[in-house]
Order: sequence, then C-alpha cells, then structure tokens
Amino acid sequence: MSRPLPQSGPSEAGFEQLLADAFRQSGWKIQAKPLSDEGVDLVVDKGRSRYAVAIKKASEGRKDRLIPLLAQAVLEAQAAARVERRKSIVPLAVVGAPRISESLLPEIRKFADDYAPGVAIGLLDQEGFRAFIGPGLDSLNARRAKPRLVVSAPAPSSHLFSDLNQWMLKVLLAPQIPEGMISAPREEYRNASQLGKAAGVSVMSAFRFVRQLANESFLDDSDGVLKLVRIPELMRRWQAANLRPVREIAMKFLIRGSENQFRASLRSYASELKEPSLHGLRRARRGPPQLCLGLFAATDALEVGFVHGVPPYIYLEELHSEALEKLGLQSAEGDKAPDVYIRIPSVPESIFRAAVERDGVPVSDILQVWLDVSSHPARGSAQAEQIRNKVLAPLWRVASDSLKTRP
Repeated sequence: MSRPLPQSGPSEAGFEQLLADAFRQSGWKIQAKPLSDEGVDLVVDKGRSRYAVAIKKASEGRKDRLIPLLAQAVLEAQAAARVERRKSIVPLAVVGAPRISESLLPEIRKFADDYAPGVAIGLLDQEGFRAFIGPGLDSLNARRAKPRLVVSAPAPSSHLFSDLNQWMLKVLLAPQIPEGMISAPREEYRNASQLGKAAGVSVMSAFRFVRQLANESFLDDSDGVLKLVRIPELMRRWQAANLRPVREIAMKFLIRGSENQFRASLRSYASELKEPSLHGLRRARRGPPQLCLGLFAATDALEVGFVHGVPPYIYLEELHSEALEKLGLQSAEGDKAPDVYIRIPSVPESIFRAAVERDGVPVSDILQVWLDVSSHPARGSAQAEQIRNKVLAPLWRVASDSLKTRP
C-alpha cells in the first residue's frame, strides 16, 4: 500500500512509507523482507549497518500509548533479528503517531536502556519529527517542520460524512443489518422527503445528502427507490473519514469496585436519560449528557467481541462533572493505567441516535463499532474484519449481487 498518507489519520502502512522515504533520502537501501519473518516491516542497510524494522502506529503521541506499542515492536524486531542472526542484523523498533512531543524522548530513551538493550529505537510523527537511537541512525533525525498556512479548495466529498449524513447513511443501510444491532427505521424511501421524515432531519438536509450521494455515484434511484450502490467503496471512504481526531480522556474509578458495580452505575445513569429517539440531540432538553458504550466494550455487549484487556470506552455527549461523579469516575493522574476512556464524539447525532440498548445500557451500533475499532492498535483491524464477516457481510453481498445483475 503506497497511497499518500492521509492527514487525519495515518496508517501503519503510511508510516512505513514515510520511514522508507527517510531511509532512502539518507542513503540507505531498502531490502526485500526475509521470507522467514512475518513481523518485520522493513529491512534496510547502509555500509556495515543492517536493521530489521518493526513499525507500530499509535493513535495519539502520549507516553501510555507509545510505550506498549514500542514494546510490541521491540519483540517483533528482536524475533526477526534472531532468525537472521548470521547476517549481523540489528532490531529496530519504531512507533509513529500523528504528533509526538520531543519532551518524551528522554523517557523513551530510558525505556530502551532499561528494557531493550541492543535494540535501536525510533519515533516519527506526521509533522516531520523523527528521533532515532542506534548506530548509524543519526542522519534520520529531524526537527518538527514549522506550521504553514495552506489554503485549498475543499474536496467534493468533504461534507458527505458530516454528523447527520452519517446518521442518514445508517438509516439507508439498516435494512441489511440484523435486528438489535442498530436503532434506525427499516423502510424504503422514494425520495429525500421520505428519508428526511423517517430519519428525523429537515427535508433540506436530506435533499443535500441525497444529492451528494448521487453526485459521487453512490446512489441508484432507477427503480423508484433510493438504493445505495458501490457500497465497498463507500464503506472504505467512511472508514477514512472516521480517522479524524477524537477527544479522549483517561479516567480512573473513584472507588475501586467490580465490573458489575461499574455496569450498575452505567445502568443507573442510563435510566435518567431521556429517550434519544429520532428527534436528535439538538432539541432543547434538560438532563445528563447522552452516553453509550463504544469500541471493544460495545463489541462485548453486542456479543461479537474477542479482543480482551482493553479498558472500556464510553461515549459521553460532553465532559460534565456531575455526569462523571454519577459514573464514579475521575481523571487519571500521571502515568497510572486508566480504568476507562471517555470519548467526546465528533458525530454525536450519528452515534447516539443509532445506539441500541443491552442490559439497560446504551451501546454503539454495530456500524459505529466497526468504524471505530478499525484503526485501533489493540487488534482493532482483526476485530473489524470479524464484524464485517459475521454481521455486516450482507452489505458487501448486496454490492456483489448488484454487479452480477447489471446488464
């Protein structure tokens, strides 16, 4: 994969390309990867120096995100180096993130000295910062580029995945998704007016959405109903749009308790919420902010999860001190491992309108979960693939069937 690195959320493949380019510019040669290894991403050499490189991507440049991924990269790079020990290859573990503070470098260096002697270490981010520790790697180091103002015309699809548009996409896709996995009407719509009424949005919002879908060839109304086409491409674009940064806060329990106690607090909190319904969140209302389980906690609630050991993620409409108190949560201090992550959603209408209820607790719908876990470093891509195969397969099957019947 060698597509340009997306500004909103680089992938591991994107960081691999950035790193490979940096090596080439510094006079290193990129070698074919050894067939005997599955963990190494790059093999590079220059003169007598040769490295087996393992790269990991962090969603944020925080210490508590970088260190675990760096440790995983160390293990994979060491395994590759052991296989090729006769060729004097040295392991190089690299972590990339959208932005990494240079102030973290001493702590990363200390981790390498304490736990990974003999392993070269590298950091790089999307803003041009690179820091490497290892023989012959100094030429790769680079300071962060100064920000510059770039004015460009918005892409044609810049608003295709706006908050309400994502909600209307869920409404159009809902008939192909099993009951209980998404809260949305399950009907056919002949025009934007019918779609807007069913989705609880204005006719103008629905009209603009339908026009955008048609302009980008994602809509077919030749049979008199609005029907999505080219669904695999639409889903890929949706995934990419979902890589936009999300505000995330690490939290600790006020009082250490069992998982059952935490679930009880969630149910108690949820019981005070008004029905989200199709009227949306923009209505004037009083009461606690909307809430729902997200990511891997949601996969467990929806009985499709297999990734364990990740702290629960909770979507909270806004960071609200009274809401946190009711949930028994407080901000995690220093480097303490968090018990819970609070996420402030960038698309609250889409998330909370489509949420389902499980055991008295609101849970993100299966489409939202698929989008959110796809880029998570804790086996998120594997979890997303299972969701696609076990739950969302009808979406891809409908696309395949439409191709077969096309004249």
